[in-house]
Amino acid sequence: MLRKLKRNQSSQLSKVSGDRMVRSVSPSSVEAEPDAYANRPGIGQQFLSFVEVLLLGGWLGSMMFFSFAVAPSAFAVLPTREMAGVIVTSTIGKVEVIGLIIGPILILINAVKTGSSSAARFLRIGLIGLMVTCAALSRFWISPSMVSLRASMGGHIDDVSPADPMRLHFNDLHQYSVALMGIAIVAGLVSLFLTVQSWLRR
Repeated sequence: MLRKLKRNQSSQLSKVSGDRMVRSVSPSSVEAEPDAYANRPGIGQQFLSFVEVLLLGGWLGSMMFFSFAVAPSAFAVLPTREMAGVIVTSTIGKVEVIGLIIGPILILINAVKTGSSSAARFLRIGLIGLMVTCAALSRFWISPSMVSLRASMGGHIDDVSPADPMRLHFNDLHQYSVALMGIAIVAGLVSLFLTVQSWLRR
């Protein structure tokens, strides 16, 4: 008799625990998994995100490499400042072209991408537009003006008096160039952060 009672009690306990487990798995939790997969971006959106980060990272990396490696090394290693200036002018011209090509592509990608709020999308587009504006100002205003002033001073800037108006104007343009590059780098870093943040929220 005792054995039968124990067997009945154990079977009743197993039924109760089984019922609790079935109840704990609600229909909403079962339906949540398909919904999570359904809300994931498709292969097209994933490809656009990959291209966006690749282009933005390449553009941002080129500006940072120029600012922190190429320009300081050129003036530190080359025998004359004139030679360093030629190298820097040639290199920054390529960085400007990279920005003028990649920038509109990134704006187009952000315009057609989905999965993020309109405010975040417009903010990224605005930051990229700011970067393109900096590249355009440097390409079509500052760089040609500096090249023209260098030619007017005979190519030997160090031989020109620091109080000379052309030398002062050249120094001002150089400061503007540094400021524009710094603004573009900061805008690129913020845009990259917002892009990665939008991925993590999906």
